[in-house]
Amino acid sequence: MSRLRVVFDLDDTLYPERQFALCGFRACGEWAKAQFGVDGVSEEMTRLLDTGMLGKLFTTVLQTHIPGHGPEHLQILREVYRGAAAELTLFEDGAWALDHYGGKGPLGLITDGTHTVQRKKVTALALEPRFHEIVYTDALGDDRAYFKPHPMAFERVAAAIGAPGDRYVYVGDNPTKDFVAPNAMGWTTVQIVRDGGIHDVTKVVDGGAAQHRITSLTELPSILGI
Repeated sequence: MSRLRVVFDLDDTLYPERQFALCGFRACGEWAKAQFGVDGVSEEMTRLLDTGMLGKLFTTVLQTHIPGHGPEHLQILREVYRGAAAELTLFEDGAWALDHYGGKGPLGLITDGTHTVQRKKVTALALEPRFHEIVYTDALGDDRAYFKPHPMAFERVAAAIGAPGDRYVYVGDNPTKDFVAPNAMGWTTVQIVRDGGIHDVTKVVDGGAAQHRITSLTELPSILGI
């Protein structure tokens, strides 16, 4: 009988990524107050995030709140955000899933994003002891070359936690990148659909639709049979 090996995504799958964003926004607000005497930066960043802005958020807040900023301040603001102390908690069903499946075999974690930032999140959530293998895709190569949907991270985690003939499952939230590689590799794919995620998870790329969609990780046993 094949063994079940479960691999998870991190952001908005196991914990709410908005928590981390708000920690960073608070640090940015404190920086703006100290450097420019400006109030309201944290609140404005939160407002922009809640309207769905991501890529241009830092540039926009500098333009609206610090019009006299120099070109170097964009990088500084991003570094302040990334360097903020992280106070994070797992989703209740995320903690349940790790307890439930962690008792049934080694778990894997695959996460995109700046390596130091993602490692900080893992540390803040005390996740290292829960996983046999954690793959930070940013550490695999330059310029996000091995970010999902590249298959390398999936190949690495499979080699670390399983063996030929095992049954693999990937649980994530983002159909623009999370499920392309595991679908192609014959894994079972499960999308957790949550309210309040900070990324647009309504867009599905070719080959990127998960085989199953759930609203709580406590639904996994009904899909996986264990």
